[in-house]
Amino acid sequence: MSAVVSDSPPNPSCKIMTFRPSMDEFREFNKYLVYMESQGAHRAGVAKVIPPKEWKPRKHYDDIEDLVIPAPIQQMVTGQSGLFTQYNIQKKPMTVKEFKQLANSTKYCAPRYVDYEDLERKYWRNLTFVAPIYGADINGSIYDEGIEEWNIAHLNTILDVVEEECGISIEGVNTPYLYFGMWKTTFAWHTEDMDLYSINYLHFGEPKSWYAVPPEHGKRLERLAQGFFPSSSHGCDAFLRHKMTLISPSILKKYGIPFDKVTQEAGEFMITFPYGYHAGFNHGFNCAESTNFATFRWIDYGKAAKLCTCRRDMVKISMDVFVRKFQPDRYQLWKQGKDIYTIDHIKPTPQSTPEVNTWLQRRKKIKNFPKSFPHTKSRSKKLKTPEDKRVSAMVVGAEITGTEAATDGFKVSEEPGEKVRLVNAEVPSGGKDDSSRMQLNQHLLDHVKVAGEIRTDYVSHESSSEAENPDEEENVFIEDDVSKLESYGSTLEHGEVPVVKNDEKDGMETSIERVKISKSWRHPLNKPPTRSPMTLVKQQTTSDEELPETTLIEEKVQETELWARPLVYLWQTGVPNFNAEKEYNAACAKKEPHCAICTLLMPYYRPDNHDEESPAFREANSAETLMAENKKTKPLIPEMCFIYSEENTENYPSNAFIEEDGTSLLICCAKCCVRVHASCYGVPSHEIHNEWLCSRCRKEAWTAECCLCNLRGGALKQTTDNKWAHVICAVAIPEVRFGNVTGRTAIDTSRIPLQRLKLKCVLCRQRIKKISGACIQCSYGRCPASFHVTCAHAAGVLMEPDDWPYVVYITCFRHKINQNVRAKACEKGIRVGQTVITKHRNTRYYSCRVIRVTSQLFYEVVFDDGSFSLDTFPEDIVSRDCLRLGPPAEGEVVQVKWPDGKLYGAKYVGTNTTYMYQVEFEDGSQIVMKREEIYTLDEELPKRVKARFVSICSYCQNMNHISKSHHITLVNI
Repeated sequence: MSAVVSDSPPNPSCKIMTFRPSMDEFREFNKYLVYMESQGAHRAGVAKVIPPKEWKPRKHYDDIEDLVIPAPIQQMVTGQSGLFTQYNIQKKPMTVKEFKQLANSTKYCAPRYVDYEDLERKYWRNLTFVAPIYGADINGSIYDEGIEEWNIAHLNTILDVVEEECGISIEGVNTPYLYFGMWKTTFAWHTEDMDLYSINYLHFGEPKSWYAVPPEHGKRLERLAQGFFPSSSHGCDAFLRHKMTLISPSILKKYGIPFDKVTQEAGEFMITFPYGYHAGFNHGFNCAESTNFATFRWIDYGKAAKLCTCRRDMVKISMDVFVRKFQPDRYQLWKQGKDIYTIDHIKPTPQSTPEVNTWLQRRKKIKNFPKSFPHTKSRSKKLKTPEDKRVSAMVVGAEITGTEAATDGFKVSEEPGEKVRLVNAEVPSGGKDDSSRMQLNQHLLDHVKVAGEIRTDYVSHESSSEAENPDEEENVFIEDDVSKLESYGSTLEHGEVPVVKNDEKDGMETSIERVKISKSWRHPLNKPPTRSPMTLVKQQTTSDEELPETTLIEEKVQETELWARPLVYLWQTGVPNFNAEKEYNAACAKKEPHCAICTLLMPYYRPDNHDEESPAFREANSAETLMAENKKTKPLIPEMCFIYSEENTENYPSNAFIEEDGTSLLICCAKCCVRVHASCYGVPSHEIHNEWLCSRCRKEAWTAECCLCNLRGGALKQTTDNKWAHVICAVAIPEVRFGNVTGRTAIDTSRIPLQRLKLKCVLCRQRIKKISGACIQCSYGRCPASFHVTCAHAAGVLMEPDDWPYVVYITCFRHKINQNVRAKACEKGIRVGQTVITKHRNTRYYSCRVIRVTSQLFYEVVFDDGSFSLDTFPEDIVSRDCLRLGPPAEGEVVQVKWPDGKLYGAKYVGTNTTYMYQVEFEDGSQIVMKREEIYTLDEELPKRVKARFVSICSYCQNMNHISKSHHITLVNI
């Protein structure tokens, strides 16, 4: 096992390597891992290890059929053309025996196949059909006692420092997880939490296919995903950590992303390396076990890991202890934020370091590995800071009781010994001695001031994900029959997969408290899109009008609608007026975003701000003045909106006109004064000069007009049939293509269906008698409201970039108003003692009483890397004594202390006060909710709430029909 000495780094092609250690080599896990990296295995992102034939982790697997899978998830996939989004729906608990029968049933079993390549093709072809069920994230190990070699529960790596020094156990990260798979169950593209290593052993069953992108090319995959899923990227920079994004190998090949693939057979290990993106699927029923681990090389990855910013419960490990113990010479610089370094993805991990040796020697002296993993107190995955512990201690004398899994009709109660029973609790009982009598969501009680009275003797912890996003677990379906999934297809709400836990009755907080943190299977469990397929035109009726009817407006009649006043001389029914177009273009060029194409996502007119000056009334500037003001800004429209289809062959990112910093030059036509980004309009740098002309002016097509709408002006390009079209119309209409994506030319309108061409624009139908152009429609559900792209833009209809396979998400006035009504309703105050309606833990809605109101002032900051925080505590601003002096000035640069102990530069944006409401139901149980999750008696209940609302009368009837409880036993391993 000697390393090969070479001047050039090994494995330059970054191919997945397979290792076959002898029994002697296999005995030392860390030593063999060093050897693997010396051979360049880490450059591929994953590696396969085939253990010696004489090594077995378990004698037989006949005795695990009664093991209970507490929270199986059904994986629903949406998408097309090699780009998909995966959503998870929680199912009822089932045993391994039941799961195996399901996996091998006709409905869920794998199809016949010739070879693995054939099966892979069938996987991607049938990904969206028959949602499979995954028995994922089961805490525990099925290794036999006494197995020392490559024991996933006891790898003896430096990641053990987290539990030794901090007393923190993160389920699935530094403890093992079991996974029971079936055909087509999938793990989406992701790197490990904190970019750690991982190890996966396939105990038995069908193979598992893996795809991997080399760490040195990980940024390229991220950029590709951001382009295809701009909406998700905008909401969270690290959205791939949500484990919902599937990208096929054909897409990776097309856009030049290096990757490799391998098949893991039963009895084989897979190792993933830091920042190695990987994904894959199971070929059939199987059982795998995995966990994370670390080496000295990982520490720099951990310090630089880009974490999910949209959820507070994602795994975040403080790097302080690792830097202090294993990089002591860099510790002070790191604390000051001056530890500047560049990660070398090629460099292997060292054999050892003096600091690691010291730690390992100390461990050998006090070695005392636990033989099993008892259920300890379970907490949110967001690591608590000292401030968290200090404030949460205000709930004194609280006793921890068994937490409830968010399942429909079951609650978890603790029994003596190691068994947990699921007790049927479909309807809240009125029992006075119920263990859930005074249950609070502790995570929501942290960091809050008491604004009302509290009377509680017992507090139980729940997963913070359930508390942090209660809306997201609104309809987590626990169905009686698996086959009913499809019937819920378009009604899914945000969901969360809870982990069934068993809490010890320890004190609330102690300095050496051992905390167990759940590593959730998939975050977040968003609802699948309820909108219609992209190419489907929703039926329009004569009543689908949003604006009151007006008489036909002739060219010289004064326009009464504010949004339409600047367009009086731009309607195609009038005589062409190039000077009017020029004035309009010049006026628009002065308005943000200063680009006639980016403005699709930032309309000039805003219906809720009538005082804002319209571009028509602004002084028009000459082309020379506008040209002199040319500058570089970031385009708002993602490149993917232009590419749209897998049929396009350009590699992404295909736009060579965007600078490395993401900006593009704003240029202005010398004739018509239209202003655009060079990248948005497809203009190479060598064509840009003071006398630059747009395509329309270069051809002197002074009377050119868009064939897709009823307005003139704006940025035009020629179509394949020698007509003209607005670039924004081509972007927003689903069936329109750019033949030349880079140049934004050769616009193909031939695929627009007749149904779309027949749609009537609700904004201009009273102005123009003749139906012309092609309309887009509201993206909300089945809303048929339709409008021309330019009409919608002029009227201020909200349009936003959307995730693949959609281009823009359109919200009509009606649905925007409905959202505003709810927002205004949430502004109404709620007082202690008031009767309200909210969701019980059994996912149904009941009347309840507000017993406590809490509040907390948060600061909002934007960090230097573009990420943001809406819930920064005033005391976390270390560059200013905010508790004494108050908040900084808006825009002031501040230093923020993050829970990892590091200081980060940021800009102060503002403050917000969050109110939490503790309510008590008829059965005595309590829960803490945000204002938007509570409905007062005079508010209109949404349909989804009405469907699950239980009145007092219904409650009494249900109580009379309660039969004796059913008990299911969970076996702990």
